[in-house]
Amino acid sequence: MKPINNFLIFIFLILTFSSCGDDFLSLSSKDTVTESAFFITQEDAYSALAGVYATLQNEATFTNVRNAADIEWAITGDLYEMDRSANRIELHSLRFPASNTILRDIYQNSYLGISRANVVVDKISKSPISQETKDQIIGQALSIRGLYYYNLVHFFGGVPLITTPLSASDDLQLPRNSAEEVWDQVEKDMIDASSLLPIKWDNDIDKGRVTKTSAWGFLVKAFLWREKWDDAIIYSEKIVSSGQHSLIETGFRDIFREENENNAEMVFSTQFSTLQGEQNNLVARTAPRGAPSKYTGPAAWSNFVPNRHWVNAMEKNTDNTIKDDRYSVILSPTEIHPENGYQLPDVHPAGMTKTGYIVTKYWFMPPIQNSGINAPILRYSEVLLNYAEALNEKGKSDDAMRLVNQVRIRAKLEPKSVNLSKELVLDAIFEERRFEFIWEPTGGFNDLNRRGRFIEFIKKNRPDFLELGIDAKPWLHTKPILFPIPTEAWTKNRALVQNPHYTF
Repeated sequence: MKPINNFLIFIFLILTFSSCGDDFLSLSSKDTVTESAFFITQEDAYSALAGVYATLQNEATFTNVRNAADIEWAITGDLYEMDRSANRIELHSLRFPASNTILRDIYQNSYLGISRANVVVDKISKSPISQETKDQIIGQALSIRGLYYYNLVHFFGGVPLITTPLSASDDLQLPRNSAEEVWDQVEKDMIDASSLLPIKWDNDIDKGRVTKTSAWGFLVKAFLWREKWDDAIIYSEKIVSSGQHSLIETGFRDIFREENENNAEMVFSTQFSTLQGEQNNLVARTAPRGAPSKYTGPAAWSNFVPNRHWVNAMEKNTDNTIKDDRYSVILSPTEIHPENGYQLPDVHPAGMTKTGYIVTKYWFMPPIQNSGINAPILRYSEVLLNYAEALNEKGKSDDAMRLVNQVRIRAKLEPKSVNLSKELVLDAIFEERRFEFIWEPTGGFNDLNRRGRFIEFIKKNRPDFLELGIDAKPWLHTKPILFPIPTEAWTKNRALVQNPHYTF
């Protein structure tokens, strides 16, 4: 879906979201005459939908910065945050104040996406366009709305559940729904969406849009959180048997190439395009500061770098070299980037790396500004590992291990025995998550959290564990661990009640 008409997006946003601003519940007064005039043609409908997709491009949602680097991997300690900014230090040291702006931005922008999806579902259903087009557009909006509620509920627990457009005249003091109610809505949105969406899109223009398989994939993730193992198996089997996805076998680096985007392994990703002016800064956050500009372009930030203990935990050959092909997206001192020829120096310029390593998962050829590389949200390798986890819980540990081995073999690792205990298979699944999804919005903190494995993990793997003062932080001993409802959300909606062990 690269060719999005930005002018139409702009018109849509001006007409529907300008009056009160896109803040914590993303509520806005609506000009009903304008809206009724706007949602008439198929072109109108698709431009409105483009506004929903555009919310995924916000840095606080699904660009693999806030949700992936700041939360999933820096909190586990496998990524080191280079800037040491105050809000990041709070999270990475496992202090979660309600004033943290990273948490605020995630909360705020999730509701922005929900608000836009609500407008599309409501208005398109009343539009005179064809029923087939209505179904496809509504299915996409429901899937993205469900994705945002998934985002909110696994970060914050129960939140206000809003499924229709709200105006400034509505009562904006909205209490929290229970977490179970929000999870129910996530499941409903994904099931409803999957019934309306195609199994695939038939033209290049539509590639990258949500499909049946991506809705099923998000549904499985919700089922894992709720330990609905049978349901997770059913929908995982649907994805696998659809024949729409497979692992990229030519090498781990090839998954992430811009020229290879929307490949068979990408179940869903946030779409970016330099040609359409929809670029991101993900590559700038990857490439090393202090490197010559011919390799990095005019601005490289290198915000996050792998910690040594993460690299050292990778499987090795007998000569102590790393055998895991996933290391191909990492540079260590004196190693040369396989595409652009940059050699990471043994002595690094200030601010380049504090650990000796650089992630090159999204960094290929310069210039890096205005990158069009997509940000993965759900890959087929995760589908396989999610499927394996559910099978393992239902006593099918040998079948589960065969799925894990598919991921291992692609990483050029030997398959493990299929005759392992349930506990060892679960360990193997989480070991693969750790190396497969570094700097992606899965596999880190929240997967460990949903299984109650986070504290155990950081005790074993974070060298600074004792400095974190776990016992003095009661919010880390809830199940699941939840982030606080942001202070600024409460100032706008005093009906909100804070999560345990936090204050506004």
